[in-house]
Amino acid sequence: MRKWHLLLIMLSLATNILAQVDFEKLRLEYEARQPSLDTMTTYPDVSYKSLRVSNTEGTTISFWWMPQKKKRGTVLLVHGFMMNKGNMISRAKIYYELGYNTILMDLRARGESGGDKTTSGPDIRSDVLAVMDYYNRELKKYGPLILAGYSHGGRAVIFAAEQLKYPVKAIILESIPYSLAESFKRTYKIQGLPAMNEGNIDSSLEKISGIPLLLMIGDRDKAIILEEALKVQQTFRNTKSRLVEFKTAGHDLTTSAYKEQYVTSIKSFLQKNHVKKVYTH
Repeated sequence: MRKWHLLLIMLSLATNILAQVDFEKLRLEYEARQPSLDTMTTYPDVSYKSLRVSNTEGTTISFWWMPQKKKRGTVLLVHGFMMNKGNMISRAKIYYELGYNTILMDLRARGESGGDKTTSGPDIRSDVLAVMDYYNRELKKYGPLILAGYSHGGRAVIFAAEQLKYPVKAIILESIPYSLAESFKRTYKIQGLPAMNEGNIDSSLEKISGIPLLLMIGDRDKAIILEEALKVQQTFRNTKSRLVEFKTAGHDLTTSAYKEQYVTSIKSFLQKNHVKKVYTH
C-alpha cells in the first residue's frame, strides 16, 4: 500500500515538473518576437498616418493615426498577445464609423514596433503611455481620449491608465485575462505554474475606478470567467461603468454572431458617458 502511495506521489511530482517545463517553453515562445506578426496583412482603408515614438526603455513603438474631420474624441486601441495593429482593423472601423478618431498601436516585439520580447506584466504600460504622451503633446485638440484593449491589450490599458498621467474619458475592455495563471490553467490544463509577472490587477483597477469602464466578456471564454468579471465589477465606483456578458460567446466578441450586440454595447456606453456625439446609422 505504501509503495503504491509513494508511486502516486512520484507520478504527481513528475507531472508537475513536466507541466512547468511545458509552461516555460510556452511562455518563452509567446513572449518572443513573432516573425509571422512582423508584416502587416491589413491596412486602414481610410486616410491615416504611420507614426513612431519611443517608450521609456528606448524601444520604438509604431502606431497608425486615423483622424476624422471633426474632433469628437479619440479611441486608442491596443491589440491582443499574438496580434499586431493590423489585426485590429475591424474593431477600429467600428469606432471610426461612430465618429471617433482612431489610433492603432503595436506593442513591443509585435508588428512594426521594436524589441525582441514582450510581457504581460505592468512593464507593458510604457508602450501605451508613449503613445498617450504623443497624443497629449501633439493631438489633444482632437478631443478626449478613450482607451480600448482586447485581451492582453486590455491589461496593458489598465496598467497604463493607473498612472493617471493624462485625462482618460472612458475605458473599454474586451475579454481581458483577469488572472494570467488561472487563464493558463483553464486554457492549457497546466498545473503547478511557476510565479508569473502579471502585476496586481485589483490594485490597478481600484486606482482607475473613477473612470467609466465597459467590460465585455463571453460566457464561454477561458481567459476571464464570470466570477472574475464580477470581481472587476466590484471595483466600479461610478454608475456609468458596465459589465456586459455575451451568451455562448468565446474570446472574440466581434464575430458575426455577436457583432450587433458588440456595437450596440459600445455605442450605448459612449452615449451614456457623453463622449461627444456618437453617430447612429
